[in-house]
Amino acid sequence: MLKSIGEKIETYKLYCNMTNLVPIARRYFIIGYFDGALTILGLITGAHLSGKATPEVILSAGVATAIALGISSGWGAYEAERVEQAAMKLERDRAMLKSVGGIVERAHNFAIIVSSMVHALSPIVASLIPLVFYVFLPIDEAFPLSIAAGLIQLFVVGAFMGKVSKKNVLASGIRLALAGIVTLLVVLLLSPSRIM
Repeated sequence: MLKSIGEKIETYKLYCNMTNLVPIARRYFIIGYFDGALTILGLITGAHLSGKATPEVILSAGVATAIALGISSGWGAYEAERVEQAAMKLERDRAMLKSVGGIVERAHNFAIIVSSMVHALSPIVASLIPLVFYVFLPIDEAFPLSIAAGLIQLFVVGAFMGKVSKKNVLASGIRLALAGIVTLLVVLLLSPSRIM
């Protein structure tokens, strides 16, 4: 059993190397997480500005938005990666002067599935974390905590990007958190409740 698991892990590592999957999946994770965190911050802020928000409405709209983002991101990544991985396989076919199948084909199919799943799940996770507060707390207490959680998530993802790129971790984290603050300000300025 352990030998079989070890062999599978080695096979998946080989697939990752053959398709350059790790940086691709990392990009999809960052993009998806960023989209999920920003979208849910905008939704929560907009709901509160309406003056008619309830925990039930925020949770219902938030979960629906998270699921829609996940499906959109995953489906989009699947279609994009299907094309990219097919192009990579075609290059290999040309280099070998024949159609390569077997392990090469399995590696490319593995990359398509993994990158799609990463891009589907990352916005869902990012969206659901700030919503948790609305399950346990009154709306006025949940709001600042959910906004803080969203901004902290953005900071952590930015810091992760800084670490991966060997840049200033703090500056990278602040830059991504700033995107969340700008989103909140734009939502505040353009809210129909302020304009009407």
